[in-house]
Amino acid sequence: MSHRVIDELDAKIVRLLAEDSKLSVRKLAERLNVAPSTMHSRLRRLVDNGIIKRFTIIPDYDLIGYTITALTLLAVEGKYIEAVAKELSKNPNVVAVYDITGDYDLAIVSKFRSISELNRFLKSVNRNPKIRRTVTSVVLRVFKENPVAPLIEGEV
Repeated sequence: MSHRVIDELDAKIVRLLAEDSKLSVRKLAERLNVAPSTMHSRLRRLVDNGIIKRFTIIPDYDLIGYTITALTLLAVEGKYIEAVAKELSKNPNVVAVYDITGDYDLAIVSKFRSISELNRFLKSVNRNPKIRRTVTSVVLRVFKENPVAPLIEGEV
């Protein structure tokens, strides 16, 4: 994957939208002291170039009943890593799938309404013959969880 260079204004736009994706073109333009037409063309270019993948929301999982977060590491038969990752990605409880280094091949983050729901999920995962072993940890407290943490340098 090639890296894309963005200027300071683009970085500020990305950071503001990471904080609040509902900001209108007009509001963004006001906050950054540029013309709305400039903001519109900048946004279009950021989307067209893949810098901004999509505009979305971040639900409060606890408020909608998904109070259990699990981290699961999976050791997978080598040639099946990608297939297993794609299969797990289709599960609505799975919010992240990572191909990782170390003793395990994949790491997944998943959300559940109950321990019994987590248990059923883990049993189904462990029935997959392509998965050699798993280890799961349940999150007790969250100190930081921000999937859109603005890593772009610069102050807004």
